[in-house]
Amino acid sequence: MNRLILGNCLDTLVRLPDKSVDLVVTDPPYGIGVAKNGHIWDSKFAPKKWDNAIPPKIYFDEMLRVSKRQVIWGGNHFTHYLPPSRCWLVWWKNDGLPCGTFADCELAWTSFDKPAQVFNSRWRGFVRDSKEPRVGHPTQKALEVMKWCIASFSKPGDTILDPFLGSGTTAVAAKILGRRYIGIEQDKEYVAMARHRLRHANDNHANDNRRKA
Repeated sequence: MNRLILGNCLDTLVRLPDKSVDLVVTDPPYGIGVAKNGHIWDSKFAPKKWDNAIPPKIYFDEMLRVSKRQVIWGGNHFTHYLPPSRCWLVWWKNDGLPCGTFADCELAWTSFDKPAQVFNSRWRGFVRDSKEPRVGHPTQKALEVMKWCIASFSKPGDTILDPFLGSGTTAVAAKILGRRYIGIEQDKEYVAMARHRLRHANDNHANDNRRKA
């Protein structure tokens, strides 16, 4: 079952049975207004208001209810919603680069009882270790980061849910790694981006592997 759903994710989450999804991997809005200006670094995009505030607690309660395990990026913005965890993930993206006005790393809360983990992947301006193209979403995650999450915390055939799908990076990573995916996104423009990326996911992955060979 691979599905992209256009709409507010809460409408879908409340209809899902308890623990019906193997793993949630998601990157909810942080409430810092990053989408409002229409540009970030070298990227331009349509200004949006979705990042003006973080989602209400009920969204997180439902994510935890419907899934067996969770990886939630931006977890440091949602600590008042989530239980304590010792397995925080760190995406270190400033490796060898000058310090700037943006964060050197991003943090993900997880539900796992494991040691904290760090993944290095440079992602600043034009300097990116992940070579997938930017698609016009202001907070597009590096594909290699989402592949790392899914490969580390799920197995082939598992169902991966991203209730805040954005441009579809989680679903693309799940498809490449042989997982099933459910992606929910309320913005038509972003759903179109995700559909396009999914159509070409395996082709682009094969091209990346050939370039690395």
